[in-house]
Amino acid sequence: MTRIITLFVVILLVVGCQTTSEALKQYPVGASYSGEVLIGKKQIPLPPGDWEIFASKIKYNSSQLPFVSLILGNKDRQSPALALHIHSNLEASWSGNGFVVYRYCSRTNMHHVFDRDSLEGGEQECWFVNHSRMTRPNVGGSNVLVAGLERAKKLGVKLPVTAITAGFRFANSYDLLNLRIYFNPEAEGFDPPKQSAWATNDWHKDRIYTDQKKVAYVEKVKKWAEEFFPKVEAGFKGKLAPARTAAK
Repeated sequence: MTRIITLFVVILLVVGCQTTSEALKQYPVGASYSGEVLIGKKQIPLPPGDWEIFASKIKYNSSQLPFVSLILGNKDRQSPALALHIHSNLEASWSGNGFVVYRYCSRTNMHHVFDRDSLEGGEQECWFVNHSRMTRPNVGGSNVLVAGLERAKKLGVKLPVTAITAGFRFANSYDLLNLRIYFNPEAEGFDPPKQSAWATNDWHKDRIYTDQKKVAYVEKVKKWAEEFFPKVEAGFKGKLAPARTAAK
C-alpha cells in the first residue's frame, strides 16, 4: 500500500513538473501581447498598447490546481498605464468548490471599492482603486512581483515610487481571475511622494485631499476602472470580441 501511495505521489510530481514547464512555454519572459491574453478559456483584456511579459510564475494551490501569475510592462515607457499583474488558474477547478472571498473587495482604507458579489465558493465580482508602492524589499525569488521589478530595472524602466492601481476580481465555482493595472502618476507630471510608506503615503486616501490635482487623478483612474470592468467581466466569461493576442 505504501509503495502504491509513493508511486502515485511521484506521478503527480512528474505531471506537475510537465504542466509547469508547458505553461511557462506559453508565457515566456519577453513575449509581447496586445488586445488580450488568453489563459484557458478566459480572455484577459489589456489596455491599449503593446505589452511585454516581465515575469511568469506557476504555483499550485492546496488542491494541486495550477495558477499562472504574469507581470507585463507597457512597451511605451511614458504611458500612464505602466504595468499589470494577472493571476488566474490555468485549468478549471475540478472540485467545483470555488474560492475564498477576496479581502480587497471589502477593504475600507482604499480610494474606492465596488463589490457586486462576494460569495464564499461562489460568484465574486468587484473592482477597486488603491495606491501601491513600486519599491519593496526582496521577498524571495519565487515572488513574481520581485521578478517583475528586477526585469524592469534590467531593462532600464523608470518606476514611480507609488502607482495608482485599478484592481479587478472575478471568480465562480471553477475559475478565478485577479487583474491589477498600475498607473504611473509621475508620467503625468506628479512629483514622487515625500512619504513613501503605504500608511503615510502622499497618495493615501486620507491624505490626497490637500491636493486637488491628486484627487482629480484618482477620480480619472476610478472612471477608467469603472468603464473597464465590463470588459474584464466579458473576458472572464470568454465573451470578448476577438482581439490580437499572439505573442511576438
